[in-house]
Amino acid sequence: MKNPSLRPLKNVSNLKIPSCDELAMIDFHIHSYFSDGDQSPQEILNIATRRKLSAIAITDHCDNVGQFMYLRDVSKPRPLREYIDEIRNLPPNNAVQVFIGLELCNFANSHPFPPEFSELDFLLVETYPIKPLKIPFNPVEKAQELKNQYSYPIGLAHPTLQNIEQNIDEIDQYSLFIELNFDKLISHPTERDHIFKRTAELLQSTSKVQISVGSDAHIIFLIGAVKPIWDFLVKNDFLDRLILISK
Repeated sequence: MKNPSLRPLKNVSNLKIPSCDELAMIDFHIHSYFSDGDQSPQEILNIATRRKLSAIAITDHCDNVGQFMYLRDVSKPRPLREYIDEIRNLPPNNAVQVFIGLELCNFANSHPFPPEFSELDFLLVETYPIKPLKIPFNPVEKAQELKNQYSYPIGLAHPTLQNIEQNIDEIDQYSLFIELNFDKLISHPTERDHIFKRTAELLQSTSKVQISVGSDAHIIFLIGAVKPIWDFLVKNDFLDRLILISK
């Protein structure tokens, strides 16, 4: 059952959602100093503005109970409430829309999802854990579980072509989205054309699967580094598949 208390996305964001017609590049996978990024949300927004992105999402590493992971220092993880408030209270920026997400990387805790998850704009489920987990998880199964509870977009973080091929039917069936990341998708430069062609075929085989675009930036110079994927979307007329973008 979906949580009936969840608010519609536009009310949560309280900002204008960009349309395809007015869209410049977006980057929906950026890490901040709440996990293993090197910038504050405000610094990330400043950089996105200078690089003329139209929308960004901050998506720090987190476990299923809302505790941040992979911290850059030995300090105690900051509260999820603080993360949401800091991003939500960024000064208004007419050029760049800011969304709040998380990248869930560990599901070992048996406690329920925290109530703050209902205030997010979307969730990513990690397909490439940074470190081996004591209790491995199936990303597609966990994404399905989240989709049953939340009404906003739930997707797979930077899957490989093999991941997409193996799971496209379930991704379609459960209305999950796929995040495209150049470094994870293109396993070798010589395979670029083949992988892009095959990815397009898989996406064209279903009209429901939505797409996100993310740099997976942890350091300043990677924020907005999504042009090869953006060009792929434009070439194949996939811009209207983007999550959180009005048609």
